[in-house]
Amino acid sequence: MAEVLWDVAPRYAGRPCLTDLDAPEPSTLDYGRLLQRVAAIAAGFLDLGLGAGDRVALLMHNSTAYVEAWLGAVAAGLVVVPLNVRLTGDDYLHMLKDSGTKVLVTTGEFLERVPVLSGIAGLAVVQADGAGHDLTLAGLAARARPLRAPVHREGTDTASLMYTSGTTGLPKAVMLSHNSWRSVAETAIAVLGMAADEVTLHVAPLTHGAGFLMLPTLLLGGHNLVCRSFDAGRTLALITERGVTGMFVVPSMIRMLLDARPQEWLVPPSLRRLYYAGSPIDAETIREATVVFDGRLIQSFAQMESPMFFTVLDQADHGRILANPESPLVRSAGRVLPGVRLRISDDAGATLGVNEAGEILAQAPQTMTGYWGRPRETEETLADGWLHTGDVGYLDEDGYLYIVDRKKDMIVTGGSNVYAREVEDVLNGLPGVREAAVIGLPHRIWGEAVTAVLVSDDGACDSDAVIAACREKLAGYRVPKAVYWVDELPRNAYGKVLKRRLRERFAAQQPPLSPAAGR
Repeated sequence: MAEVLWDVAPRYAGRPCLTDLDAPEPSTLDYGRLLQRVAAIAAGFLDLGLGAGDRVALLMHNSTAYVEAWLGAVAAGLVVVPLNVRLTGDDYLHMLKDSGTKVLVTTGEFLERVPVLSGIAGLAVVQADGAGHDLTLAGLAARARPLRAPVHREGTDTASLMYTSGTTGLPKAVMLSHNSWRSVAETAIAVLGMAADEVTLHVAPLTHGAGFLMLPTLLLGGHNLVCRSFDAGRTLALITERGVTGMFVVPSMIRMLLDARPQEWLVPPSLRRLYYAGSPIDAETIREATVVFDGRLIQSFAQMESPMFFTVLDQADHGRILANPESPLVRSAGRVLPGVRLRISDDAGATLGVNEAGEILAQAPQTMTGYWGRPRETEETLADGWLHTGDVGYLDEDGYLYIVDRKKDMIVTGGSNVYAREVEDVLNGLPGVREAAVIGLPHRIWGEAVTAVLVSDDGACDSDAVIAACREKLAGYRVPKAVYWVDELPRNAYGKVLKRRLRERFAAQQPPLSPAAGR
């Protein structure tokens, strides 16, 4: 991966490469200068006694320092461990210990917020900002003569450990090779139509989805603009003012962009695409966004175990939604990409037919080599040479994929299967419901009872009215048999609802059958 920078920097030496829009004094690094700094940081890592394959964790907001440390680590032949800035001290301790990290690069903000980080035995801490620590990123870069070339690594060697969100247990580290990252970059260029004059705006965390657009932008000699965090109003202004050609967002960010859009704001000609992935998007948002952004949207479906690209709902598909807002494509994740194999499987492993829902299995060049230190989970997830995604979906007669739910969220009630997501889609469309989560709770009659946990939008908590409305839209066995109201849904740092906590909270309560509940 580091060889990319060594390859492109001489060709684009004076071209703008990286601008930190939130630095105390925002400035732009050209390709030549970034190469110099990365080479120096890589040498500094090696001077600390690190060897090929050792782990370096990064705990920072989007910044020039993050990019330099990330590239410097891979140039030194090390494995990068990006850490989500929204996690807790216990999360960081687990990930640092689990990965066997030897060096943590972070900022004063996190050293102050999580003091224990400075006292972990065997862990060297490099402060990326200021001079309040024994070892700083600037000091690291000055320790040794800059590398003339990156430490050689094979394409199959591990480049990063990417921790999963851990909704059902402790987060696992996904091992992505150099080949995986290169494959994602090349696919992004092809699928997103990226070109040599790219101006990529990074407002989502570089530790996750946004980070996968950094490498393809570098490959093309494009300009990366990084922001510490996402602000919808500011992002709309930057798209126009900075000539942004593309960016990555998650669906909730699209909703915030739409809500923050000034009446006079129009999508500028420079914006070629708004690329989104990471979670389901509701039909109302995709319809509105398709109009506001003139159809310049691209959606993809995959997961961290095989990042970013299994299927794509491209701009032509969004154009069809623009022409027909009632098109079923508003619920689709798109069609399978060339080079990817995807099939729908039942519990016995048999391939299902058109419009039959089952687990989505995939084969793709970017798929992980396994979970770090977890051979049993690796074997289960990569059984028979297929990545078992844990997602349930179906393919229609035109080859479009539709995601139904997570396999673990399926509820078996009275011998019938109910996918939580299909019930949640109905609940989220009801007046007075701001958020909905559907779980299965043990029930002496039904085995599991479909149970709705709701957050009110207007203070009203009329469970019978909710169930009655569901009966008009859902088959009887899919209608919630009980409704609970909460002030907020428990979420992890990635924004995903922790349904296990809801099950634990309400498991002891035999759901009372509402008079309106389905039988």
